Amino acid sequence: MKTLRKAALLIAATFTLTGVAEPMVIHTTTAEAKASKVWIAPNHGKKYHYAKHCRGLSHAGKLKHVTLKWAKSHHYKLCGWEK
Repeated sequence: MKTLRKAALLIAATFTLTGVAEPMVIHTTTAEAKASKVWIAPNHGKKYHYAKHCRGLSHAGKLKHVTLKWAKSHHYKLCGWEK
């Protein structure tokens, strides 16, 4: 009986909040989802960074702003400080 009552309440809440009979999904956004461009130091390894002032870029001289897709296709990996 309690399970049926909980299910009915969940369905009612879903209709009330979303207006449709689909389960509510909470989308979490990661830094990767937000960033379409990343920073790399072409003369200092194969890491990419979301933030221009990342600790991993502290000794890099030249910085380059590239797309995340480009960085991944050229075998760059996410900086260990930003994981």
